Amino acid sequence: MAWRAPDNLRFYIQEARLVSINLSSSQPSVDAALHALPRRYRKLRAIHPLRLALFNEYCQDWTEDFVPCVSLGQEDEDKETGERFTVPCPPFYQVPSISLARADSLKRLFTWIDLLPLETVRRTVHLLHPETKAWSFASDADDSDHTIFKCITWSQLVDHDDERHFRNAMCIFIQPPWVLSVRDLELFCKRQSVWTANNIEAFAANVYHQFFGSSSTSWHERPITPHERLWCKLWDCCITRSCPWFVVSTYTHWVFGVFSNGWTAAFVSPVYSHDSHDPSVLQLLLFWLCSAMGLPGGWVVPEVRIEPAYPSHHLTASVFDLAVTDKSISSLCAGDD
Repeated sequence: MAWRAPDNLRFYIQEARLVSINLSSSQPSVDAALHALPRRYRKLRAIHPLRLALFNEYCQDWTEDFVPCVSLGQEDEDKETGERFTVPCPPFYQVPSISLARADSLKRLFTWIDLLPLETVRRTVHLLHPETKAWSFASDADDSDHTIFKCITWSQLVDHDDERHFRNAMCIFIQPPWVLSVRDLELFCKRQSVWTANNIEAFAANVYHQFFGSSSTSWHERPITPHERLWCKLWDCCITRSCPWFVVSTYTHWVFGVFSNGWTAAFVSPVYSHDSHDPSVLQLLLFWLCSAMGLPGGWVVPEVRIEPAYPSHHLTASVFDLAVTDKSISSLCAGDD
């Protein structure tokens, strides 16, 4: 007889893998470029990739320590809220498969992500930490990139000074795999300086304008790559939501990241496939979400030296027993390749 997921939640989270997505045989015809461009107001300077082995070890150790393997005495579905486990894990668990339409648009791709990994992680977090039941995934309003980009936040609706607003812990950014390729994601995760892309060209344009006036000539510009545009878009979205923790997903591939306290640096994981194992995508999502909420045992954002806080957005993260020295950053982050 197959188990319910809460009978051994740890094993389920470790073993359940996202099913392969049913994509359209022909790629949709869309304007594939995000509208975000380098601007001088952004403070992002450097991208620090996290070492695969160490990041995996953190996630695995956290799962062993904070996800129980004994029965919680709960059903797969919460009859009151409708939350449930949705990612099948045969032959060990009785979680049924969900039939979803072919993902031939961003809207349908969002359905795959929302109903499979996000619904499962939501049910898991609420089982492990009942005090978080007011938190859930909320879909943000569409913007100018709505055909190729969508933002979801893990948030809580709170009352403050007679006003209601969302308190955000983590953003999930979705782009279709026919727009954001694996190669784009790999470049997105590489160690890089963002100074040249974000500031020098803008400075050159400003100098040119001061000395020569406006001109349609774009001699100072160079093509902006998809991964540079994505960093611009993410920085803007995260800082406007006061939310430094983020995930980037095409469903087929996943990246986990966080901005530093002063928003001048970002730390990003390697690229994970949807069917990754040791850790699984569900493990990684659960680990990153709990870290973003400051729950016990989560990851802590390393300090960046000589980094002023961004005005009115001095965000901190508490949690794991990780030394936040330059040495710890260099050991955790991948070296230059």
